[in-house]
Amino acid sequence: MAFQGKKLMDDPDDAVTDFIEGLVETYPALHYLDGFPQVGCSLYLIFSYSGGGSGHEPAHAGFVGEGMLSAAICGDVFTSPPVDSILAGIRAVTGPKGCLLIVKNYTGDRLNFGLAAEQAKSEGYKVEIVIVGDDCALPPPRGIAGRRGLAGTILVHKVAGAAAEAGLPLADVAAEAKYASEMVGTMGVALSVCTLPGQLTSDRLGPGKMELGLGIHGEPGAAVVDLLPVDPVVSHVLQQILSKDTQYVPITRGSRVVVMINGLGATPIMELMIASGKTVPKLQVEHGLAVDRVYTGSFMTSLDMAGFSISIMKADEVILRRLDAPTKAPYWPVSVEGDRPPTKLPVPIPTSCSRKNDEGSNRPQELSVQGRILEAAIEAAANAIINIKDCLNEWDGKVGDGDCGSTLFRGAAAIVEDMRNYYPLNDAAETINEIGSSVERVMGGTSGIIYSIFCKAAYAKLKENNLPFVESRQWADALEASITAISKYGGAKAGYRTLLDALIPAASILEERLAAGDEPTTAFFLSSEAALSGAESTKNMQAQAGRSSYISPEILASVPDPGAMAVATWYRAAALAVKDKYQT
Repeated sequence: MAFQGKKLMDDPDDAVTDFIEGLVETYPALHYLDGFPQVGCSLYLIFSYSGGGSGHEPAHAGFVGEGMLSAAICGDVFTSPPVDSILAGIRAVTGPKGCLLIVKNYTGDRLNFGLAAEQAKSEGYKVEIVIVGDDCALPPPRGIAGRRGLAGTILVHKVAGAAAEAGLPLADVAAEAKYASEMVGTMGVALSVCTLPGQLTSDRLGPGKMELGLGIHGEPGAAVVDLLPVDPVVSHVLQQILSKDTQYVPITRGSRVVVMINGLGATPIMELMIASGKTVPKLQVEHGLAVDRVYTGSFMTSLDMAGFSISIMKADEVILRRLDAPTKAPYWPVSVEGDRPPTKLPVPIPTSCSRKNDEGSNRPQELSVQGRILEAAIEAAANAIINIKDCLNEWDGKVGDGDCGSTLFRGAAAIVEDMRNYYPLNDAAETINEIGSSVERVMGGTSGIIYSIFCKAAYAKLKENNLPFVESRQWADALEASITAISKYGGAKAGYRTLLDALIPAASILEERLAAGDEPTTAFFLSSEAALSGAESTKNMQAQAGRSSYISPEILASVPDPGAMAVATWYRAAALAVKDKYQT
């Protein structure tokens, strides 16, 4: 039975903001960007840089400091930060030598950091990216998603930061970070699930059970087993990481290694030290490895999850020198130094990243016929998403990280608010572009960047015609362009159990019915039925993209894909609103 989790916080929606404020008050060298909390960035004023969703504290902001990271961008809980925030951080800390982005291998992080990097490059910044996927729990292949980024990423941070502090050029720092990422493997074990702020605690893991091979976002692990003593658990984890079958890490008998025992959020230091005490002799005696360094503590957590992960990195003299190099990052296992100043002033945000707050309203004083129809469709679609927030979260809690509804709710609420003042509703193309900007500003995560890509591609297609009135054929072409763009950048296709499984059949039926001569509103309505059928059919699909690709087919079969159901919901609401407008 699910129950309300207990949290030491005020408003759950302000948890990340409150965390960053407390962090910069605690550590003298940390600051946040002017524009905070819209730009959730803590930085040290040198060029290795990371970030991701919050909920993994102290990662990543706790590793910002001299000798480690220059900045960390904090997204919402378990949600990749949006492109604008990442770009603000790049602009704030990147000097002539350039900037290295260290990104955990999750779809939203890859897309958001990747797009920010491309934008920064177009502005003249030197930017490199290293993707870390150190998960050793799941056998290859895993569709297009690949291995997840876990606590081994912290060791990569330290290697890169020390290399940068030593004055190496960007290419060499990136090379050392990439090499380190290929030398490390990680596997996690959980005794409990985590509770997202403001949400119920899942009852997925019952009494007397534990989970093996889970990620850091609350998604189910590779297996649920009866609770075992720590000794056989450690043995199993080490066997998985060092398996000769998967060969995830090039570690063989006689290798030198460093070990990280990482708490997942609610594991006492006593238990972590017990796990550490079991791990080291097993590596030495049973696996024939020389253990040069051991780091034990909570470095990359999953909110309040009870459990731990073990990371093993193959070591050499260069890696050991980087790990031993001094750093003032507050949560690397060293002392905190420096007097706390009496007052902290925010670091000014670069001018090119500031939003234009003084712009007047773009909304026309009088709407055209198309403008009124467009307004009705947008409002209906957004409100439909707002109304199914909890349902989407419930579905996503079974096959993902449980925040799909909350993420889409933020986007929908922003669209409703922005439409009142900023949408030029008589210009369909520009309105779609503004929707993309609203979404990009507040959503973050995979959903945020996917919907941003959807809107930008549709906008570009509609602008090709440059006509004041958009015909139904042009709307269909814009939908096809959006689908193509999402598939290109996200890698998903039909049958991958994503939102495309609702969009693709909708586009197909829309094209078919328009070609058959159906009245446009009828074609739109029939295509919405196809979207719903496509979304419901995802129950029978094995996920090939996103976090659902780590979930067993049995669990996936219990619910449809939340992203596809969200598409079907807003698409149908829009179709009904358009039909109603034409009838009246």
